[in-house]
Amino acid sequence: MLTTQTIREVVEQVIIVTATDREKAIALHDYVRESVKFGFNKYFDAAQPDYTLACGHGHCNPKSRLMVSLLRDIGLEAYQHFVVIPKDILKDAIPPSRSWLLPPELSHSYVEVKVEGTWCAMDSYIVDTALLKAAQARLAKEGRSLGYGVRADSTNVWDGQSNAFSQFDQAIMIEDHGRVDDAEAYFRTKKYRHQVLGLRFNTMFKLMGDFGVAAINSHIEDIRTSFIE
Repeated sequence: MLTTQTIREVVEQVIIVTATDREKAIALHDYVRESVKFGFNKYFDAAQPDYTLACGHGHCNPKSRLMVSLLRDIGLEAYQHFVVIPKDILKDAIPPSRSWLLPPELSHSYVEVKVEGTWCAMDSYIVDTALLKAAQARLAKEGRSLGYGVRADSTNVWDGQSNAFSQFDQAIMIEDHGRVDDAEAYFRTKKYRHQVLGLRFNTMFKLMGDFGVAAINSHIEDIRTSFIE
């Protein structure tokens, strides 16, 4: 069920008026990390921030777009930064019936934000804590460094003054496309990797609808709930 909270309402709910910019940024980061579970919605990369917030599921690109909107709402300078990384990061996070659709390279984005004079790069808000723990436990058991949507050494904790990544790592970057202000225009370029047989994922997922993404999110939920401390 979709919620009806707006960006402004979330900001007013999450942050304390007297908090520092750093404390506000961390609070918003943690909210996006846990309140919008890692998963997919029917608009894929083209999901608007309000929709991602409302449906409660999003992968790297819609969650990064949402994060930028929230950070800008409190007056911070923030940008969505696109890179290309190998599809191995999603190995076994997508059910076999859908994983064949993945291109060899993925268009991934993280956020660059200036907090109290310091620029930080992070995507640590992308993977919720329950999934991160479960995924890393599986990777450790299997002796793998990538998969289930995370790296073996991922973190989803951010201190508001340094870089933190749950998916991206400089070592796995294939291409750096820099900051992107117009996401729709970027999706129309050859730099954008998310298409199969000439069809962009944004269109394909919209055609699949809520029913189509439900199976993927159910698979991810099974991973999320498999961890026992």
